[in-house]
Amino acid sequence: MMDYRPLGSTGLNVSVLGMGSSPFRHGAPEVCAGLIQQAMDLGVTYFDTARSYLHGEESVAYLPPRYKDKLVIATKAGARHGKGCLLDLQRSLNTMKRDRIDVWMAHMIRSEMEYELCMELGGFVDIAIAARHAGLVRAIGASFHAPTALILRAIEERAFDVVMFQLNVIGRETVFGSSIESYFNVLLPAARRNGVAVVAMKVLAGAELRFGAPALRALDSSGTGDTVGTAVRYVAMHPDVATAVVGMATSDELRRNVKAVEGVGSGRIAEFLEWTAAVRQIAKGECTRCGACLDVCPEGIEIPKVFRMYDQKRFFGMDEVAQYRYSELENSASRCQHCRKCQEACPEDFDIARSLESAHQALFGMEHQLIGARSAR
Repeated sequence: MMDYRPLGSTGLNVSVLGMGSSPFRHGAPEVCAGLIQQAMDLGVTYFDTARSYLHGEESVAYLPPRYKDKLVIATKAGARHGKGCLLDLQRSLNTMKRDRIDVWMAHMIRSEMEYELCMELGGFVDIAIAARHAGLVRAIGASFHAPTALILRAIEERAFDVVMFQLNVIGRETVFGSSIESYFNVLLPAARRNGVAVVAMKVLAGAELRFGAPALRALDSSGTGDTVGTAVRYVAMHPDVATAVVGMATSDELRRNVKAVEGVGSGRIAEFLEWTAAVRQIAKGECTRCGACLDVCPEGIEIPKVFRMYDQKRFFGMDEVAQYRYSELENSASRCQHCRKCQEACPEDFDIARSLESAHQALFGMEHQLIGARSAR
């Protein structure tokens, strides 16, 4: 049975599992609408989309009224200010064939400058408040890909009714310089104090966990080995998360995720903290991804990214995705010339150049195979 939680101070209650529509780009809107109906039949009541998600808003238009009227629909506008916000609002309403948006969000705020644009006269928040007074919007929100300090500011200023940010079981960072641990240690309590709802995204670490993470099997008491379900349950267990949004494209994915959140009720904070401690024992990488070394490497090596992939492989067994992501980097760790510029910037006490060599050796296998395959074409 699905559990439900208040969406902050909005007066809405939502399922602890939310459906994300990013994967809908692979299917026709009328087919995706059928999946939404299946989700609602299983108790899912929160649906997340955006103007930029192909077939997300379009799918809503195909829902029969009895489904459309019971669904809490959140969509996001890319515009930050002025006429662009109004156009996004009008297009969303027209595309979904709805008279009102339940949660209207500014999409992907990344910097203080973008936040200020949303907050100033004639900005997104100004227009959203007017839209709420007009009955076109029920609640105002924003999704963030931003440092902890900026999201904390938004929460404490109560700029939005709902904030959306990343939470996942393996994440060491969201953006460089902000650990996911800092998100749940700092942002979740602040949101609770201020009556701001939290919607969690990137629950599967940007879909990377779909490829498996054998180390997470230790957390799965069911013995099924379902590391994806484990990742979904982890986020849903935190009582200060109103809903954990997961992108779903098939009925099998939907049923698995619904099963994963069974019995979480109003939260299982003790179990959440136990799992967090267990993961901390698994992942003891030297790099904290603080970002101090960014842009200092003359060879253009994205050092924090390299170490993130290295940690995924050596600690979580995510070989396939880590090696593939590494193969996509423009500059591999093998380019390191031991100039020590990164070492001078790093606040941690470990040999970066030597660790980069180890990372390259661990991650090079897939890169080598891919290069060979391309050469053979």
